[in-house]
Order: sequence, then C-alpha cells, then structure tokens
Amino acid sequence: MKNKATRWAIGAFLALYSILTIIPFYFLFVRSFVPTKESTNLHLWIPKTEDISMDAQFGALATFYKLDIPEFKAQVGLPAGYMNPSLTLRELAEENNIPEEKIKDYLQNYIVYNGYYAIFSGGKFFWHLLATVFVVVVSLIVGGVLGLATGSVLGGFRKRWHLWVYYLYLFQIAVSPIVTLLPLYLIITYYLQLYNNYLSLILVFIKGGALSTMVFTAHVASIPRDLKESVEVDGGNHFQYFWHILMPLSKTPFAVFTAISLPVFWNDLLYGFLFLGPDRFTIIPLINSFSGTFATNLQATYAGLFLATLPLLLVYLFFNRLFVRSALAGAIKG
Repeated sequence: MKNKATRWAIGAFLALYSILTIIPFYFLFVRSFVPTKESTNLHLWIPKTEDISMDAQFGALATFYKLDIPEFKAQVGLPAGYMNPSLTLRELAEENNIPEEKIKDYLQNYIVYNGYYAIFSGGKFFWHLLATVFVVVVSLIVGGVLGLATGSVLGGFRKRWHLWVYYLYLFQIAVSPIVTLLPLYLIITYYLQLYNNYLSLILVFIKGGALSTMVFTAHVASIPRDLKESVEVDGGNHFQYFWHILMPLSKTPFAVFTAISLPVFWNDLLYGFLFLGPDRFTIIPLINSFSGTFATNLQATYAGLFLATLPLLLVYLFFNRLFVRSALAGAIKG
C-alpha cells in the first residue's frame, strides 16, 4: 500500500512538473493571437478581437499591420493607384461606394492572425529559417569536429604546454563576450571581408571555446591509450586514429556538445545583428526586427518566437534518448 501511494505521489509530481514545463509554450501560442494594445493583459485563451474602428486611418493600419495594400484593394474592390494614407476607413468606403462590412470582414481576419501574416509576408520567413538551420548545423558539425581534434591533442596532458593551452581555453569563461566584440568585428568585417556572409557567423560559433574543449578533452582522456598504440603498431598515423577510433567513440560528447550549444546558436541575437544585414538575418534577429522605432508589433514577435521554438522542440523530442544517455554517461559503471 505504501509503495502504491509513493508511485502515485511520484506520478502526480511528474504530471505537475510536465504541465509547468509546457505552460510557457502555451502562453507563447496564445500571445501570438493577442493584439499589441492588449499585450499587458493576461489572456488564458485567444481573446475575442474587437470590431474594427472605421475611423482609423488606413495608412496607420497598413504600416502597423504590414498590410498587403495591392491585395487589400483587390479584395475589397478599391481602384488601383495612389490612395491617400490619411483617409479613414469610413472615408474610403464612402468615396468608393464600398460597404463598410466588406472592409471590416477583410481586416477582422487579418488582424486576428496578424502575427502570422506579418511573419510570412513576402515569403522570406522560410529562407531565413533555412539559413538559420544551415548556420547552426554547420557550426555544430564543424565545431564538434574541431573540439574533438583539440581534445585528441590535449587529452592526458602529456606535455607541459598541453596544460597551458587547456587553461587558455578555460580562461574564456572569465572573459565577457563584450570585451572581444570590437576586435572580433574588425577581424571578420575588415580583414576577412565577410560582412553579411553566413560564414562570418559560423566562424564565430566554431571558434575554440571552454565548453567544447572541456567536453572532448575529458572524453579523449578516458579512452584507453592502448587503442592509439595499437593503431601506431599497425602503421597508422594520428589522423587514422582520429577518424577510425575517436570519431566512432565520440557520440556521447557530440550529443553533450549539441544539447548545450544548439539553443545558444539558434537563439543568437547579438552576432546575427552585428555581422548580417536585414536581407540575411537569422531567425531571432528577423523576429526582433518587428520591434520598430515608432511602433512594435508584439503579436508578430510572439508568433515568430513560437514558430522559432518549434524546430528546437522537435529536435529535443526526436533525439531525447540520445541527450538523456549523454547526460547520464559515466554515472553508472558497466
């Protein structure tokens, strides 16, 4: 009876913990349908959208909601050509003999789903998403291989300079990224001429860091020295040892490196703004661009954040077992 009660208590705790974990994603989804003017209010579900005011200026609505003006004209029956942006919706309806309800019906649906309309307008969102996937995947693969290569040299600290190089990598933990921002910018944009090039972002991500060095050096140090000696006895070199022995045995440190670095690379904002132009923004700088100087479309921002979170969520769900196994690596003998 006591064991059954304990199992129920553990099950209830895990269920509650799972609900609390999902709540932020739920509210992010709801927020993607909440108009900016209601963003300070707490909504437990998608709110009802207020009726469109016919006294609102068309130009202000078109700018704030990123309205597709040619499509709007075609749908409600407005003539093509110049249209005074200071006119109200009521004046537009009266001048062009269009029923007010027709304009309201079009704008009502547009405003409810405005966050997603704004994100997908122009058809460039998927290109920015693919660019982000490309940068992150290449950075993880190349960064992992370089980290393993570093660990293959430093593992065991058999020479004095190995330890000093290892400490140099660890020293980066104490150095704020802001301190190196200007030198990094000058090297990449002035000397390498890589501004607005995805390679610049990849170079920033794959540069040697404390995380990859610690993970891969500790892993290589745990591999028996006999394996390398057996390769040398058979006439192999360090590269063959690296490719045929270390690589197949390094799935766990690669999983650790990926699990920690993936959200960092994916959610990068600073370097994306610094080294890329608006036409090549990765996903987070693109979403941040909806925060303008004079107006901020929070509905589009929340919609973009929700869409940007989905790929990460799918990756962690799909590779859940591998990440858990990597986290528990070395915890149990045998």
